[in-house]
Amino acid sequence: MSAAQEAITALAGWIKASSQPRKTPLGGDTLVGPFAVLVPLALDQAPAPTFDPEALPLWIPAAQAPADLPAIDTSAPASQDHKAQRLGHIVWMVQDGRFPGVQLIDLTDPSETLQAALDQQAPGLDLDQTAAVFLPRW
Repeated sequence: MSAAQEAITALAGWIKASSQPRKTPLGGDTLVGPFAVLVPLALDQAPAPTFDPEALPLWIPAAQAPADLPAIDTSAPASQDHKAQRLGHIVWMVQDGRFPGVQLIDLTDPSETLQAALDQQAPGLDLDQTAAVFLPRW
C-alpha cells in the first residue's frame, strides 16, 4: 500500500467512525448517515454521479482508492451538520495536521476534471506519496 493509500485509509476510517449511529438518552439509536463519501474517479474525468445537495462527496484519484471503501451513498445524511460545516471541519482537520499526507484540492466547476484542478493547484504533486482529496466548492 502506498503512502497516499494509507492517508486515504486513515481519512476513510475517520469518516466511517463519524457516520455511525449515536445513542439517544433512552438507549435507542439515532441514524446519522455519512459525514462524507469518498468517490474514486479517474483523473481525466469530471465529478459524478449527482449527489443530494447536502451530501458531501470527496473525490479521490481512482489509483489511490483502497479496496475496502464503503459503497457510494448519494443521498443526504439523516442527521449530520450542514454540508458547509462538515466540509469546513475536514479542511480544519487537514490544516491542523490530523491527516498528514493529504493534499486538499478545490473543484470550483463540476465540469472540471480532477487533472485540471490538480495541474492548477498542486502541479507536480507526487500521487504515490500524497493523497489528493478533491472538494466540491461550487
